[in-house]
Amino acid sequence: MMPFMTPPSPRGGLALIAVFKLLKGVVLLLVGAALLRLVDPEIATFLAPAMDLLHLHGHSRLVHSLLLTVSALSSHSVFLMAYASLLYSVFLLIEGCGLWLEASWAGYMAVISTSVFLPVEFYDVLRQISVVHVTMLLFNVAIVGYLVAQLERRSLR
Repeated sequence: MMPFMTPPSPRGGLALIAVFKLLKGVVLLLVGAALLRLVDPEIATFLAPAMDLLHLHGHSRLVHSLLLTVSALSSHSVFLMAYASLLYSVFLLIEGCGLWLEASWAGYMAVISTSVFLPVEFYDVLRQISVVHVTMLLFNVAIVGYLVAQLERRSLR
């Protein structure tokens, strides 16, 4: 086959989706760690250097408003939110790494995990049309469509 006739590599799109999933995983990991930090003082001591490095201090307006909201919850609810966040972050990090390696199992995993939330996003658009809601819906539909096309072409390993 001539070099100019080789099919395009899916690498660019997959790398973009993988980075997106990895970033979401890291954010959720930080959220889970921050929630645990609020509940357990020993965890707060353990996580303090990382929180300082990321400039996540209580005097930030965003962090302060989140602290007020979370402080109204029971510690059991905060623990559940933290563990759910940490569990989902691990899922996203595995998914992102698999997509980065162009693994077909990660493609199926991403199609299923992204498709599960499409009805909720569609409902959000119907409930309140906004640029953010419409953009997120279209972005996730594009991700699912792209991954399905890659899986059909057997571009993933």
